[in-house]
Amino acid sequence: MRHIAVLTPFEGDMPFTARHPDDGAKVAAALQRCRPGWQFDTWRVSEGQWPADLAACDGLVITGSPASVHDDRPWIGHLLQQLREQHARRMPMLGLCFGHQALATALGGRVAKSAQGLRVGTVTTTVACSAPWMQPAQNAITLYAAHDEQVVQPPPGAQVLGGDADCPVGAYTVGSHVLGLQYHPEFNRAFMDDLLDTVAPKLGPDALARGRAQVAQPVDAPVVWSWVAQFFEQAWGHPAA
Repeated sequence: MRHIAVLTPFEGDMPFTARHPDDGAKVAAALQRCRPGWQFDTWRVSEGQWPADLAACDGLVITGSPASVHDDRPWIGHLLQQLREQHARRMPMLGLCFGHQALATALGGRVAKSAQGLRVGTVTTTVACSAPWMQPAQNAITLYAAHDEQVVQPPPGAQVLGGDADCPVGAYTVGSHVLGLQYHPEFNRAFMDDLLDTVAPKLGPDALARGRAQVAQPVDAPVVWSWVAQFFEQAWGHPAA
């Protein structure tokens, strides 16, 4: 049985989040639908919760957060150091949004404010470079988005898998064991509707209307979770039940 640790760096819960599973639970549920035999444990690293031995895990997922990788928080520095250590061990790791940015920062890339500001809705990422684990193959993927920072320089040696005009580094790999995705396959429509209600004053009427129209459309989360499961399996060297 494969054991995945889901590290959740979320802090500053918004009132609506109590109506939804936390991000770690969202990820665990989505991946378990793809691989029922895998085991998942979630840890709120922003509150000091960590596995007793990260090296004993078969893989890591680092989820999103309203925090910035540039914030002066002790837990952020500790997370970045842990990611560097696990990278040195070639631990298979997936980063989503903040996790994508944290992996890039830890491994020598650069994260900055998005030129377009807060982006809440969906984004279609054009796939510029595919990998064998990206099956079924698609030329583009649409996922929910919620961010105002992004990777502007990938880590040395990274392969950029795709992006769009406003976020060229929408997805990248480092070696065969690190995968970063700027967007949110773990979110659902109800969560996005609540998030849009909450951030409406920051978006303005045009961006809010655009976001509401976008989240009403289907997204490619099932395909992406299939890719993620296959990514972990190729990192381990063979499919695992």
